Amino acid sequence: MRVLVLGAGLLGVTSAHYLQQLGHEVIVVDRHATPAAKARGLVETTPDPDAARLLQQVAARQAEHLGWQALGRHVRRRINRVLDGAFGPSSHQKPLEHLVRFGAYSRASARALRDEVGVPTGARGAGLLSLYTDERAFQNRMSGQPRWHALGCEERLLSTAEALDLEPALQATRVAVAGAAHATDDAASRDPAQFAASLVFLCRAAGVRFLTRHQVLSIEERSGRVDHVEALDASGRRVRLEAQAYVLALGASSVVHSEKLGIPMPLDFQREYILTLPILDATRAPRMMLHDRQGRLHIRRVETPAGDGLRVSRCVRARREDEGEPDSDRFDAMLRRVEALLPGAVDTGRAAFETATLAVPRNGLPMIGKTRLRNLFLNTAPGSRNWIRACGAGKSIARIVSGLRPEVEFAFRRQ
Repeated sequence: MRVLVLGAGLLGVTSAHYLQQLGHEVIVVDRHATPAAKARGLVETTPDPDAARLLQQVAARQAEHLGWQALGRHVRRRINRVLDGAFGPSSHQKPLEHLVRFGAYSRASARALRDEVGVPTGARGAGLLSLYTDERAFQNRMSGQPRWHALGCEERLLSTAEALDLEPALQATRVAVAGAAHATDDAASRDPAQFAASLVFLCRAAGVRFLTRHQVLSIEERSGRVDHVEALDASGRRVRLEAQAYVLALGASSVVHSEKLGIPMPLDFQREYILTLPILDATRAPRMMLHDRQGRLHIRRVETPAGDGLRVSRCVRARREDEGEPDSDRFDAMLRRVEALLPGAVDTGRAAFETATLAVPRNGLPMIGKTRLRNLFLNTAPGSRNWIRACGAGKSIARIVSGLRPEVEFAFRRQ
């Protein structure tokens, strides 16, 4: 069967690889000159202008109903807590449980890809250290460890002393550390560039065709199916692309087309705050990626034109009531937290500041599965920073397109 994959990001490339492995003829369409260009650092990570405009329109419409949606979510949470207390844990799995299981499946898929066909997942690093500075939060995490372990979570829980010994940069911290969770094989601490380049090479060697510099204009439907896709080629000519099945893997740009086709993609909007800080003392800077659970900060070492630095980010849900709060206040709070966690490690006086608006799935889960159009399938995760999920997502959507059952239990879309 000929399958047209719309989008050559990591989700599109992994989808193409696994579809080809299942015997399909695969064509991948993308507006960039190189497949997986963003993951390989070959283009700026700027969004499709059309997608950005539509996301703003979607945000405005959703804001009109924000109050009722928030009230509905609050009522549902209260009802679920009452039912759980009366009858025990609900059989309906929470999004976090789906993410834990799906993450474990994706990591196993990435390792299998490396072992079976020689695709490296990147240099092995020290992993991800999730810090808990609230004793009650850490105790809750410990009590849930058997459940997370059963779902495939590979994190190892550490005492305060073990955490400080594992990451020496924390020994000078002015924040009380209650404990930590250490993931030795976490993809967030790795560079996806080498993985992406190797996977593109494998796809081409296996016969996958990449139509680069092709801008998808529209997805045309007829009688409950996709009839064809209209696109502009590298010369600016309008072309018609046809296949038996189509995979929509355009990230946030998928919203443009799903909106026109009447396919729901419930989204929330977040504002991401990013600090880049020069390192003053390398011995005080962390070796591994840190996730400050209570401060809600992600901290990792990066190379900048000026030398080694720390990249610190935090995402905040975009809400109308927050519009009057200056960005400077949030950045100041982040700087204070970094100084408390890692005193003397960075030069806060030379911090660089960035902000970005992200569209993320409302329930936090990647959108993978079927749509109301019988031959159109979704594989998209707007705003996702966890690139390793591409392996599990690509393998799963390839099986769904092929009429096979996915290998992992997950909240796949049914229509």
